[in-house]
Amino acid sequence: MKEAVDSKDGKLWKEAMVDEMESLHKNEAWDLVEFPTGRKPISSKWVFKKKNAEGKVEKYKARLVVNGYSEVSRIDFGDIFSLVAKVTSIRLLLSVVASFDFEVEQMDVKTSFLHGDLEEEIYMKQPEGFAVKAKKELVCKLKKSLYGLKQSPRMWYQKFDTFIWGLGFTRIKANHYVYFKLICDHVIYLVLYVDDMLLIGNDKEIIQDLKTQLSSKFDMKDLSAANYILGMEIKEIMQIGSFGWTSCLITSFTSLKTTSRLYTTFRDAWFQNL
Repeated sequence: MKEAVDSKDGKLWKEAMVDEMESLHKNEAWDLVEFPTGRKPISSKWVFKKKNAEGKVEKYKARLVVNGYSEVSRIDFGDIFSLVAKVTSIRLLLSVVASFDFEVEQMDVKTSFLHGDLEEEIYMKQPEGFAVKAKKELVCKLKKSLYGLKQSPRMWYQKFDTFIWGLGFTRIKANHYVYFKLICDHVIYLVLYVDDMLLIGNDKEIIQDLKTQLSSKFDMKDLSAANYILGMEIKEIMQIGSFGWTSCLITSFTSLKTTSRLYTTFRDAWFQNL
């Protein structure tokens, strides 16, 4: 932290740290309590990153990360396994976008892990540089799954999964971070990779409705038409088109007479082949 603050961009890093703390307090990430006997508080650290877009610095981001390596199994955490969307699934869906001229929009989930509720009792030392005056002896009793905790990805996934099922979406059997919903002759896919989200479908109004529903539950940033995901420039991928098995699959759909049959066949083929 000292190195970042003392650098030429120190002012920007300080502002980023303040923004992160405001977000943590807004989400009620912890309560300050007296440290219980018989427990050992875990520490945290500041991680700094410059977010780039098209080769330019777009944002200075500071994130408070818990040193999860000091957690004790079965005391500080239980199950920690969590899935992520497969890159092959994202490429397959982008080939659908290119072939059928679907809409593809992108959203970002702000502080995604903070939406997950902790099940365990975990105590953390107050963040470096932000200890509350006259209360420095107190520790943070965590209420939310902060970045760095071993169980954080799982807690976030469970929270999101419950919500999206409630909206009538179905999870792809071969990939638990890809969801779809059929509405008459319209289809919409949702791909989630930690906090990056793609919304893909053939009706912009339905996509916009989903954006509104997501924003009502989580702190979201609407990035509009998708440009980048996992280091891939979507525009370039769309120009290149699909290949391999995907190319054969898409070609076979051109003879189908109704869009509803097309979506059903595509869905079933994906279940069987991914």
